[in-house]
Amino acid sequence: METLQTTNHPFSTPPEPAKSNTGLKIAVGLLAAVLVAFGIIGYTKYNDFKTNQTQLEEEKKALINDLEELKINYDTALQENTELKSEIEEAKAKVENLIAELEKTKATNLKVIRRYKNELYRLKKEKEKLFQVIDSLKQANQLLAFEKDSLGQELTELSQTHEKVLEENKMLAETVLKAKTLAASQIRASGIKIKKSGKVVETRRHKRAQQIRVCTTVPKNPVLEAGTQTLYVQVINPKGEIIGNRDVININGEEKIISGSKEFHYDGEAMDVCIFVIPENKEEEIVKGEYSILLFHNGQLIGESTLELK
Repeated sequence: METLQTTNHPFSTPPEPAKSNTGLKIAVGLLAAVLVAFGIIGYTKYNDFKTNQTQLEEEKKALINDLEELKINYDTALQENTELKSEIEEAKAKVENLIAELEKTKATNLKVIRRYKNELYRLKKEKEKLFQVIDSLKQANQLLAFEKDSLGQELTELSQTHEKVLEENKMLAETVLKAKTLAASQIRASGIKIKKSGKVVETRRHKRAQQIRVCTTVPKNPVLEAGTQTLYVQVINPKGEIIGNRDVININGEEKIISGSKEFHYDGEAMDVCIFVIPENKEEEIVKGEYSILLFHNGQLIGESTLELK
């Protein structure tokens, strides 16, 4: 009986295990492709996330910058306005609080940023209303200042007119006073001695002089009404002492000590008037040297002269 031998043909079907290895390779390839696809998707999403985060941070910075600008506006308003100081400070505090809150907050999503944008919008509207009030007050103050300046100008002009009228009235009063004040011309002063007979004798020697006589010519004055008038004289000896009766009169609002006076009737025509100065102590008051003579009428100084006694 012949033994049958089996031989391998080159085109025969491969063994079963080789077929299984090919399928495994295909599965591994597919899995790798899926992983690569997922990696690409993840990377893309990560990049998108980073981009969104950057945009959100930029928007956050922009919001803070806008709020800082609002704060500067309120600082300026505080320097220029005092009427609404409390309202401005309150609005500024809201802005500062929002800045502090926003700086602490992480910009994680668009919803957070949108909420702060809405709050910024509300604060800007509040600022517009407040600044409209400030502008209205500023215009009112400017109008008030203009009216005040106009009133001040009117008051200044009125005051100047009043002062001018007062000055004119004063000048007129002085003119009238001068017109009603007697003039003194040719003032003559001398030492005199009165003899037992009553005769008056002039002397230039102080030891012989008993009195000082001052005479003057009162010129014609048609303005002054006829009537009783009084002349006053002040005699100051070389020692600087006022001699005579030392009565007190008022001259231009100032009290003056006088040496003597003369009351006389004046009818508007020129006339001579003499005043006799009688010392209280002849030895002490009538001394050697130069004497000053001053004449007064109607509260005015009307003449001056000197006297030399040897």
